[in-house]
Amino acid sequence: MERSIGVVLPRTDGWIKIEILSQEYTVFYIGTNAGRIYKIVQYLRNGESKSKLLDIFEIAQNEAIQVMELSQKRKSLYVATDYRIKQIDLAMCNRRYDNCFRCVKDPYCGWDKDTSTCKPYEPGLLQDVGNETYDICDTSVLKKKIIVTYGQSVHLGCFVKIPEILKDQTVTWYHHSKEKGRYEIKYNPTKYIETTERGLVVISVNEADGGRYDCHLGGSLLCSYNITVDAHRCTPPNKTNDYQKIYSDWCHEFEKYKSAMKTWEKKQAVSIVSS
Repeated sequence: MERSIGVVLPRTDGWIKIEILSQEYTVFYIGTNAGRIYKIVQYLRNGESKSKLLDIFEIAQNEAIQVMELSQKRKSLYVATDYRIKQIDLAMCNRRYDNCFRCVKDPYCGWDKDTSTCKPYEPGLLQDVGNETYDICDTSVLKKKIIVTYGQSVHLGCFVKIPEILKDQTVTWYHHSKEKGRYEIKYNPTKYIETTERGLVVISVNEADGGRYDCHLGGSLLCSYNITVDAHRCTPPNKTNDYQKIYSDWCHEFEKYKSAMKTWEKKQAVSIVSS
């Protein structure tokens, strides 16, 4: 069982205060005996105290965190186990958040609509720590277009690997079709399958499956796909060149997946000071 062993004490009162546009936020870093650090923000909303888990850092698996110290000068948190010391930047915006949904909830960060990147907060960037504007990221979500062959199965996903803090939250997919309008996708083994990363697999697509697919979490749009079904490409390949092209397309998609996974793994890493 994971046990909390302490809260970082950057000051004698035990927290970091951040003031942005007259709004004050308190950020806590909590270490555990399993080698993790939980980053939590606390704030007031309509006079009521609220708190939210922002991120989980995997510092050293199954190594108890013994000491945590914060350097305001270097804007870093230093963490020590019995075997290693690591440094964590307080504002790891672009290295931790690759989408607007998570970026805007961290008081250190803000989303740049022009470059589609998460940056250390400054006026002009999108930010909504208190979740007061649920659709703040809708215009920043990339709308992907996919052309699929009649009878093909297609995978739609928002994450290469879903962040741990989102694993227990409910993700809902909606389909906007010409015939039915907007409706919620209900999973079933013959048509709609949910993946372990909260993605959606549409089995054996037909013309009725065309249209827009939106993925929502807590009212916020995570990702969106527009599917066009090519009913004229429903015959199986019958020439060597056809098979080679299909294999080449598959290899290209697999390479994109591997590249995305490597990028995700790099974003999860924190720099080691010494070991």
